[in-house]
Amino acid sequence: MTTLHLVIDRPEPGEWYGRLDVTEALEAAGWVSDETRTVLRHLSGALWALTNDSDDSGLACPDGTVIEFPGSTPTVVVVAACLAAASA
Repeated sequence: MTTLHLVIDRPEPGEWYGRLDVTEALEAAGWVSDETRTVLRHLSGALWALTNDSDDSGLACPDGTVIEFPGSTPTVVVVAACLAAASA
């Protein structure tokens, strides 16, 4: 089993990275992004995507379950859900 160590730097006041933090963490875990880096796929069939400019996103699990994350959802929660979905 591969161990993933997630380090997320806090943005400076007034600076927001969108969901780039999630994208980079999932890419480090082997997920593959499209050219826009707004849709990432895992070999298991899991798919994570940004859904709007407010940083809302969604996770489509291999079993057909869809989970929606408001833009305010902490990065670690989104990444953990994606990793869990990919390993199920």
